[in-house]
This record gives sequence, structure tokens and C-alpha cells, in this order.
Amino acid sequence: MKVHLERTGGFAGIRVSHDIGPNDLTPEDNQELNRLVESSNFFDLPSQVGAANPGADRFQYTLKLDNGEREHTVELDDAAVPATVRPLLNWAMAKARKPSTA
Repeated sequence: MKVHLERTGGFAGIRVSHDIGPNDLTPEDNQELNRLVESSNFFDLPSQVGAANPGADRFQYTLKLDNGEREHTVELDDAAVPATVRPLLNWAMAKARKPSTA
């Protein structure tokens, strides 16, 4: 599975952009990613998930997944990230912060 993550906004306004490809993951990471995608119902989410009350310093995320059969991109406001999606987003952010272990 291919993952593209972008995070913008926040107090400092530092942009994070990271791509994860199938060869960047251990078999265990790949299993975890697939489990997180399935439990989040990611491919059923709308393309935008926004907060009712926008905030100037909130993070904004763009998460794009391509499993070879389906490709889907979702833009998420940090205050509106569904509880089912938060573990997937946290997993992707953790991978963006450290080098590949595969």
C-alpha cells in the first residue's frame, strides 16, 4: 500500500510531507497498516472532514492511500478527525518522524 501524508498549520506552521511505499514497511508494519485502514473505514470517508468551528492554529492533514485497487484522499481538520481514523493518522505521523526500518 502507498501512503502520502501532509500536515500543515499548527502554531509554528511547519509543513510535514511524507510518502510511504510498500518497500518501506516491514511485514508487521504492513499488517498493522492494513488493520488500521480496515478499522477506520478509510475508503468510505468523504474527501473532506472539517470542524464545525475552524481554528487558526489547528493542524490540517491530507492523507492519501492507494492499495493497488482503490485510491482515496481525505483532507482532515485536526479537531474533526474521527476516533476510528485517529490511530491510522497517528501511525502515519510516527512513520513520517522516523526513518524506514524495512
